[in-house]
Amino acid sequence: MSRFARNTVTSLETVRELKAIGVDVYFEEQKIHSMSGDGELMLTILSAFAQEESRSASDNQKWRIRKAFENGELMNIRTLFGYRITKKKGIEIDPEQAEVVREMFTRIIRGDSLMSIVRWLNRNEHFGAFGGKWTAGRLREALSNEKYMGHSLLQKAFRNNHIEKKLLPNQGELPQYYATETHPAIIDEATFEAAQQALERIAAQKPASKPWEHHIFTGMIICSVCGKPYRHVKNHGKSRWACPTYIMEGKAFCESKQIPEEIIMRMACDLLGWNSFDEEAFRQEVDHITAVYPHTLIFHLRDGREERLEWQNRSRSESWTPEMREKARKAARRKNDGKNSD
Repeated sequence: MSRFARNTVTSLETVRELKAIGVDVYFEEQKIHSMSGDGELMLTILSAFAQEESRSASDNQKWRIRKAFENGELMNIRTLFGYRITKKKGIEIDPEQAEVVREMFTRIIRGDSLMSIVRWLNRNEHFGAFGGKWTAGRLREALSNEKYMGHSLLQKAFRNNHIEKKLLPNQGELPQYYATETHPAIIDEATFEAAQQALERIAAQKPASKPWEHHIFTGMIICSVCGKPYRHVKNHGKSRWACPTYIMEGKAFCESKQIPEEIIMRMACDLLGWNSFDEEAFRQEVDHITAVYPHTLIFHLRDGREERLEWQNRSRSESWTPEMREKARKAARRKNDGKNSD
């Protein structure tokens, strides 16, 4: 593909945008002015040639890779924790990382949870490719990867087309090939199968996901300490909003406080002069809220105003419902009856 033809694929849209505001682009080699009708026609033709050339090159590359898959050749492997790739020796085991891989499999088979193994990996800085931290999802993928047995399931993914080149999972669109002994193994097949059984047990124990719940202030409350949007949490049946950094990392990383939802709604009603809270009207009036440590909410209104308000938790006695009071009264009576019987 010529350099000019290759560039026109991405530059034609830019040239037309410049043309729309009266800016002429002159291509010296081709002696073309973009403002002329001939120039627009020539750019379109060149772009079409370039796209066809790109499609042809892409098809040739795909054919080469698929023929290699059919022959059981391992292609396009770049990074896999536990291995290293060199030009001279190809794929070889990384001894230090391989020990970590074996420990990962040992722990999942003996019944450790995915998150406990993740914490062990990250705490000991056994980071994955490119230094990334492990997550439960990444760990599950690693423990399910047949390449640790020295085998390879080929064509797990494919590119959608030669223009977007998005990598998509192969869910039956193209044939897959299972090749054995394509590279050195870190674990044996018995260990791998035992790990798959452990993962199946974990999946079976996982409760069904709850349907998505809409919450009034989702994306609306921003923590002034770390900048993250507050999350909805429930505590003893009460709706509250809290910073995710505080929830996950603790007070040492973010000192923000949980805010009862009813307090935010009451403050919004007082600010906007409402008798009752209206979510749709609230989102029309308020752009977002900044939560400032320890007890301040800044309402950023859509008309440009900012209102800074202080909030306070109700006292414990004020927050008790009649049911809570009755339960406490019965508990106190039982306690006193027990003392009198002694």
